Order: sequence, then structure tokens, then C-alpha cells
Amino acid sequence: MGSGWRVLPLTSSFHKYKNSLVIKSHKDIPLRRLFLSNKKVRNIPRHLRSLEHWAASFSGEFHPRSDDQERYTHWKIPVLNNLVQGPQARIEVQAFCVQQLLEAAAHLSRAADRSQGYYRIACLVVWPWLHQSEVTVFYDREYYLSFLGQHNSLAPIHLSDRLALNVPEQFIEHGHDVTQDDDEVDVQWWCIGEHA
Repeated sequence: MGSGWRVLPLTSSFHKYKNSLVIKSHKDIPLRRLFLSNKKVRNIPRHLRSLEHWAASFSGEFHPRSDDQERYTHWKIPVLNNLVQGPQARIEVQAFCVQQLLEAAAHLSRAADRSQGYYRIACLVVWPWLHQSEVTVFYDREYYLSFLGQHNSLAPIHLSDRLALNVPEQFIEHGHDVTQDDDEVDVQWWCIGEHA
């Protein structure tokens, strides 16, 4: 190994290495990285191909409830935070990343075995803080409704229009303003998923 590399113990769930924070992977889930510097993100096409591969890996996957108390399971978007938010983020890259979340959700929706109880798929997107976004499988209707809401409170605005997204036909899109007093920009929470 080169002089800039060192092996890090995986004794904790995360550790600091150079200018980034690495969150330890679990099973076959890719690593999520938090960049702690303002250095330019390098090799963006490679990161996007990796994300596309991640989304395609959900094809034919069914994730049933593991126990009666489980209300959901989720997968956070596996990209560098600087790739999707902050001063370096580009709108076309952000749109591609959200589209890959939708692709993963569509794969999960197509593979669902609805005979095993309540099972709904949704993408929970935080705009503009996309690194917090995820694909979620809900096993509890009331819990899903707490994210989805009864209507799109941001209507007529749609994130899918702003980013030119191809939303799966059976999905609906509800947005809510979650801006706090100390936020410097407007923050929106979008739930794009199946009907409850």
C-alpha cells in the first residue's frame, strides 16, 4: 500500500480518516461518506455509476417484515455528502441521484409480495439536504401516513417537475415545508411513494 494509506480498525460504527468520516458498512450496504472539507469532489461519473449499480441491485428483492414490532426498513443514499448538497452540488447530479432512489423504490415495489401484510415503498427526500434521503419499506400504515400526509401541502410545486424526474406510475408525491427558524434556506420534505 502507498504511504497515504493505513488500515483502520472497524471497532466502532464510524471513524475519521483524513478529511472524511467513514460510516462502517453493514452486510452488503455500501459505505456512506461525509466529506469534512471543501475539496472538489473527484471522479463524479464513477460515483454516479456506483449509485446506479446500487439502485439496480434492488431488482427482484423482497424485504419482508422481520418481526411484528418492525414498522419500516430503509436504505440511505450511498453517496458523498458533497456530491448532493452544499456549494459543489450540481442540479443535474442531484436529479440523477434522486432518480436512482426512485429506481430502487420501483424495483422494490415490483418485487413486493403483498400477501404477507402491509408493505409500501417510498422515497423520503430532504431538499436541499439530499444526503439525508432514503428508500423506505413501510410495514405499518399509520406510520407511513405520518410521513406521507393526507395531501401535498406544497401544491402546485412538485419536486419531480423541478428535477425532471420519471416517477413510477403508481407513486404519488407529497411535499411539506419543514424549514426551521435557524435554517438559512427553505427545507422541504418530500415523500414520493405508493398510495397508503
